[in-house]
Amino acid sequence: MKFLLESNLAKLAKWLRFLGHDVRVIEGPIRKEELAKNQDRVFITTSKRWEKTLKRANIRYLTVPRYDWELQLCMVVKHFGLEPKLKLDICAYCGAKLVPVKKEEVKERIPPKAYDTAYDFTLCPKCGALFWKGTHYEGMVRMLERALKRC
Repeated sequence: MKFLLESNLAKLAKWLRFLGHDVRVIEGPIRKEELAKNQDRVFITTSKRWEKTLKRANIRYLTVPRYDWELQLCMVVKHFGLEPKLKLDICAYCGAKLVPVKKEEVKERIPPKAYDTAYDFTLCPKCGALFWKGTHYEGMVRMLERALKRC
């Protein structure tokens, strides 16, 4: 699914990308023109003042609470029936599709402990971010499970 989020929802954007979804974040003020050119996306906002405008423009949207990213994620997953599984195939920072890379090719960028124990290395061709499944992966799974119990 494709989403458009306001800038104060950056953590939600990252988690939706972890789940494999195409997410764009609006930087700066929200403009009607920006919403109009992204009608193929679901707009997620924390502001109820946009509801009339969004309904009139026939733009799909969801209003979520402002400060609780776990509740935000739970609401989006449940509302749209998203699969609550970490796919980790999209860059958490820029949203580009990640490409697998051999750890030997990026050895100089990996901490020694992670080099010895981590697996599934991926690289973002757009921003250069490097990702891997390491000791933090199980923590991410637990965080997702905790978030999904919130609503």
